[in-house]
Amino acid sequence: MKKFLIARRIKRNKIKFPLYCKIHGVKSIDRQGAIAQTRAEDKLQLVHVPLPDYPYNVYAYNISLNRILGYLDEGLSVKLISVFGKRFCRDGEVDKITGGEQYPYRGCNIKIYETAEFLKDNRNFQHLHGE
Repeated sequence: MKKFLIARRIKRNKIKFPLYCKIHGVKSIDRQGAIAQTRAEDKLQLVHVPLPDYPYNVYAYNISLNRILGYLDEGLSVKLISVFGKRFCRDGEVDKITGGEQYPYRGCNIKIYETAEFLKDNRNFQHLHGE
């Protein structure tokens, strides 16, 4: 039954997986360092962690580095929360690192999957590093 409801919400929100997007909030020194160590195809978790001033905050967390790379755009976050519910956790993957020599900041393009398998045994994300 739950899969049916999620499928209906995905259709209603016009989302197609894998979903391609970029990560925001990458300009801090800490996050630039994490992105510099990140490689294409690194596994990610997209985790909804509401904050007092940012109730739709969804972090992009690099599993192998144990670091937060940034967060998703609010519009996309709202859609994902309406599909998967509050405090959701979904799988992702680094598609491409952007920026570099001619740009002052590195960025990160990612793919978001409908699944939640990469860290299925760990539901406690209280010690996400990089925030």
